[in-house]
Amino acid sequence: MIRNALLASILFSLPALAQDEWPELKGDYLGQEVPGTTPQIFAPGLISLDGERELNSVFSPDGRIFMFSRVVDGEFKMYFSFRRADGTWQKPRMAPLSKTFPGHSDVDMAFSPDGAWLYFISDRPLKGYSLERLNIWRSRITPEGLHDPEPLGAHINGPGHELYPMLVGDGSLYFSAVRDDTIGARDSYRAQYVDGKFETPVNLGPSINSDVDEGDIYVSPDESYIIHVSAARPDGFGDGDLYISFKGEDGTWSQGVNMGPEINTDGIDYCPMVTPDGKYFFFTRGNDIMWVDAQILDRYRSQ
Repeated sequence: MIRNALLASILFSLPALAQDEWPELKGDYLGQEVPGTTPQIFAPGLISLDGERELNSVFSPDGRIFMFSRVVDGEFKMYFSFRRADGTWQKPRMAPLSKTFPGHSDVDMAFSPDGAWLYFISDRPLKGYSLERLNIWRSRITPEGLHDPEPLGAHINGPGHELYPMLVGDGSLYFSAVRDDTIGARDSYRAQYVDGKFETPVNLGPSINSDVDEGDIYVSPDESYIIHVSAARPDGFGDGDLYISFKGEDGTWSQGVNMGPEINTDGIDYCPMVTPDGKYFFFTRGNDIMWVDAQILDRYRSQ
């Protein structure tokens, strides 16, 4: 795995910025007091800002780089903070990749399990595709430098939007899209990773997908459980709810269970993510990033 210092210098290199109005934060998770089993806003006033919209929280595999998205001039942009060698966290700033096309969005970030790739979606120009389409891109990180972002192949990036890429332990890719075999408005898919390539995506089926929108799919590295968003299901609480499914011994997914009022509200709850150490569950509620002790997930195993 690429060491954090090298990763930060290659992926996020920018001139040093003043740390005005930014406190000295040390420790895991930007030095924040960890939550219990009631969701709390993550880093209020530092990451989750009043009057701003933040979403998409993700840590690098070693837990020392934190990325999120913020809406800037109507577009989603990627931001990051990393922990320096002295243990302090840098003030968040926009990632260089998000500065290359100011009028376009970069969002839904995910690190590959080995930390060698950053995946994200973008509507940046791509030959043969409408500028309104969100496609999955990735940037490779090597000791020689950061490669220019490259789109995934046409069997992944179809004619519509591809959303929320998620890499699991064996390198396989989960994402959401509209395809010929889609059950509802948008479904979630899995593309097996074999010999350095993604195979044809497979629909996850009716245990995960329904006749309404599904998306924002988080999958544990060992693929033992899935958390995803669904909109307008009969048992929903609001505009978008989080559901959880577990994989049985026969390899099939259990029917998705609404995560209930502890997590879901009458608004939209989305962008699920669990920290690489498995300790905390992050998600977005409205315009703020939330986090909660991941032990809460065990409540749903017997439902």
